Amino acid sequence: MRKFILGIVVGMFLSISTAVFASESVQTYLFPAFFNINGQNVPLDDKEYAVLNYQGHAYVPVRFIAEQLGAFVDYTDQGIYKDIIINHFPSNVPILKDDKYANIHFGLLDLYLDGGYTGIRGLLALDHDKDSITEHDIEFKLHFYDANDKLIGTASGTSKPGSSDQKQTISMGEIKCVSAGEVGDFSKYAKVDFEVTAYK
Repeated sequence: MRKFILGIVVGMFLSISTAVFASESVQTYLFPAFFNINGQNVPLDDKEYAVLNYQGHAYVPVRFIAEQLGAFVDYTDQGIYKDIIINHFPSNVPILKDDKYANIHFGLLDLYLDGGYTGIRGLLALDHDKDSITEHDIEFKLHFYDANDKLIGTASGTSKPGSSDQKQTISMGEIKCVSAGEVGDFSKYAKVDFEVTAYK
């Protein structure tokens, strides 16, 4: 009798486990697709990427699409959470550069006031260059001017993130979200200049 009850308990456990496992699985189909981006046919590498059909919706490889649109894509495994990072320069954001460093670009995404401090969030891009070093530390300044070309403030920033557990450098080909800031109110600026102050 004990063996019979044990058998029922084990059977129920296996049934429940199978049901839970089945509820987390999905059934998809390979979906033959051709990509035409801005009037150009873009081949999909079938060995690396696939398009899937799930419940009548096409699921495309995010890295392939994002990189075709000029974005930088990164993936980090945080254990339970998987971070997919996509950074790109929106079409309405002017790209700033320092003429001394043709391979470095900056795009100002937003500017906010926090008490007497102006915070800046932007994108820093490092294009491929002849340099054999693939990762760099970059420090920069943003100079803000009013409508009369009078300097109203300068904010300093860096390629290093605020958190020490993130990558401290910027790699060739990477577009990285960065921050800058300084005491003062630059919110009514009319023009901004980008200056690279250190490139290591």
